[in-house]
Amino acid sequence: MKVPPLKKWAPRAQSQFLSKPAVLAMLILMIAALMAVLPACGRRTETPAGSPVSQNPEPGAGEPPADMPEEPQAELSPLTGLPMVSPGSPVTVAIDNNPSARPQTGLNEADIVYEIPAEGGITRFLALFHSRSPEVVGPVRSSRPYLALLAREWGAVFGHCGGDPELDRYINEWKVVDANEFRLGHLFWRDKTRSMPHNLYTSVENLRKVPSEELPAPSQRYEFKEWSKEPEAGISIRFGKSYAVEYRLAEGGYNRYVLEGSRGEPVLHVDRDTGEPVLASNIIVQYAQMRVIDSEGRLDIQMVGSGKAAYLLGGTYQEGTWEKKGVSEPTMFYNAQGERISLAPGQTWIHIVSPDAGVSLLKPN
Repeated sequence: MKVPPLKKWAPRAQSQFLSKPAVLAMLILMIAALMAVLPACGRRTETPAGSPVSQNPEPGAGEPPADMPEEPQAELSPLTGLPMVSPGSPVTVAIDNNPSARPQTGLNEADIVYEIPAEGGITRFLALFHSRSPEVVGPVRSSRPYLALLAREWGAVFGHCGGDPELDRYINEWKVVDANEFRLGHLFWRDKTRSMPHNLYTSVENLRKVPSEELPAPSQRYEFKEWSKEPEAGISIRFGKSYAVEYRLAEGGYNRYVLEGSRGEPVLHVDRDTGEPVLASNIIVQYAQMRVIDSEGRLDIQMVGSGKAAYLLGGTYQEGTWEKKGVSEPTMFYNAQGERISLAPGQTWIHIVSPDAGVSLLKPN
């Protein structure tokens, strides 16, 4: 069967199409219609800054996706009320305060610093670290039983370099986690730019290696409050005729100054490595009975019992009492009404002084 031949294509007559003006008009109408529809079905534009929010937002608008995890909140230190940076086992370190040991390193990063008289009219520090772990702390010096007792109170590693003849007996009796440089020398080092015995250093992470497992975190003893709107200018604490300290109001807290001699000029207490000044939020004065017990001038300090106290807490001055019921019990501080004190967030310095120490508020400049 023959296939019929294909018909050749021929253009239609011009009369079968719309005229050019009609086509142009139709195109204009179509473009106008599209422009009216596009804003409604296209991408939604952002609301300009400062514009009022729609009273009828779409369901779920502005909310993060359901499967997006919430950003974790930084854990607050039970000792400072501030975010913890590098927490771990609590560590205490006996730190030298001989004039040849100044300026010290690492005190600025301690949660709490104790200042306690030692023989010879000088004081010694016991720095408590939990929320931070400075890489350099020192100079480390020998200890006394009352420093070991404070380490026991906080359940902390006790870093020191030897001590008086009775120290080991108390450490064993109180089951203190001991980090004595005499036995653990690899955790300490000497700084050759300073003279002995004021050149021994360690780190918090080194001392955290001493216990076989991480020690429990310290419990929170006090609530935290806001700073006073009209803070006191500062406080002076005279330990004796030859040594005193002052805390002067500065931005963010109180700077610490050291005064040597009866008429010594105040010297700003700074960190040796960073040059940053000490900045305390809370200053506590704990009055305790003291007596000399040997020819070396060593002291017996009443750490268990009760007594008077004075406070400059977040700029507010008040007086009260302290109490420690036993070796394993915490030292608690109370206001004049017998209520636990409240601290301002930040570092706390606790000064243990004799009942005749001179304590007074500073006058505004």
